[in-house]
This record gives sequence, structure tokens and C-alpha cells, in this order.
Amino acid sequence: MDIEKIISDSIDNIGYELVECDYNHNNGFIRIFIDNGSIISVEDCVKVSNHLNRVLSVELDFDFSRLEVSSPGVDRKLIKPKDFKRFEGEKIKIKLHTAIDSTKKFEGKLIDSNEDFIKIQLTDNKLLELPFDEIQLARLNPDL
Repeated sequence: MDIEKIISDSIDNIGYELVECDYNHNNGFIRIFIDNGSIISVEDCVKVSNHLNRVLSVELDFDFSRLEVSSPGVDRKLIKPKDFKRFEGEKIKIKLHTAIDSTKKFEGKLIDSNEDFIKIQLTDNKLLELPFDEIQLARLNPDL
């Protein structure tokens, strides 16, 4: 059973997007991060939690011990190519699998992206094009 796909499809039907899903098979703990294109409120988290409790427990008889629903936060992870596309023009932090010029971590403005690469403008105005599959971790880096 692909729990991530089930959760994604289910919450998509009520107007939310699954940003990230962690499921621990050993203890049955499910943690998800949701988005809806605006600010996620506590009420949104409660709505999704109640919906998923019903879907997983009643409709699918899926055994889990705890479900945690949360906002991805202002420094949200960018995981899918569509996340990068959505946040073009924003500041981001990137960690790569393999170093470029002895550096794995970069910060800058996300200029362009597609399925194969992202392009960021570093703080020194240098443009850097990175293969999508080299990105280990990417997060928004908002000015707070």
C-alpha cells in the first residue's frame, strides 16, 4: 500500500497539497506537511487530520498509531520540480550531494527551474545551474 499516494490523492480532493510525508513502519507514526497556496491555519491542520483519520482508519483499515499534520513553514522544503517552479524569484538554500568547487551549500535567488535543473543567482551575483538530481536538500530562505 503506497500510503503517500493515498494521502496525497485524498487531501487533494479536499483542496490541499501534500508537501512531504514521513511514515515510520516500526511505530506507525505518520507526519505530513500540507499546503493550499496560502497560509495554513490550525483549522486547516485539524480538517485534514480528521479527514485522514476517517479515510485511513475507517475506509482503508490502515493501522497507524499517530498522525501529525502541519504547515511546511516559511522555510519550507522544496522537493518536487513544481515546488521550485512555484517559488522562482524567492531566496533559497541548497545542499548538494556532490561538491562544486569544494562547496556543497549555496544560497541565492531561484531564477529558473525545470525537471532537469535549477538556476540560482548567488549572493555575489554569479549564476549557478544545478542538476535537479544533485540536490540533496533545498529550502526557502525568507528574510525574517
